Amino acid sequence: MKFTLRHLFILFFIFSISACAPKYEVEVQTERDKKNKDFKGNGSPIPYDDRKTFEGLDYFPIDSSYYVVAMLTLSQDKEIVKLKTSQGKERNFKIYAKADFKLKGKPLSLNIYKAIEDGDGFSVLFNDLTNGKTTYEVGRYIEPEINGLRAILDFNRAYNPYCMYDKKYDCPIPPAENFLNIEVEAGEKVYKK
Repeated sequence: MKFTLRHLFILFFIFSISACAPKYEVEVQTERDKKNKDFKGNGSPIPYDDRKTFEGLDYFPIDSSYYVVAMLTLSQDKEIVKLKTSQGKERNFKIYAKADFKLKGKPLSLNIYKAIEDGDGFSVLFNDLTNGKTTYEVGRYIEPEINGLRAILDFNRAYNPYCMYDKKYDCPIPPAENFLNIEVEAGEKVYKK
């Protein structure tokens, strides 16, 4: 078999991904362990009485195929978007960009939102086919890493909003347009006491 430059590139890419996989998995697991430790202490969203028996959050296994690079289309719309919250209120956001990506071979898209009241942070609030089964029925969040017209969406780092742990928190609910018609079996599962 004759190797072309394309074959060498593919082999290099596969080697690079496999060489980085253990480091990536250790990094994600370290973050999960730290979060579990933090959730036992002061400032935890878990009610005080429940912290005594808290043994850690439940996660899907780390799967690097849920680490995706999305192409961004920046929003030209400057209008404020009002997202409903878990307490029936509204919170103001702007749509920063539409993120197009492939997950498990399926083309998908999600809006990236920029909070107005809560500083300069970007958020991806999403629902998928696991909600109400293995994940929180209201949805989960991701904090995208944005670099120009690309963003990393790491679903292994998808997390539950604080309102799942304690109803005193008021969390924005993912809008209908951020529904993924796929099971995203990555990140945090539903919290069980």
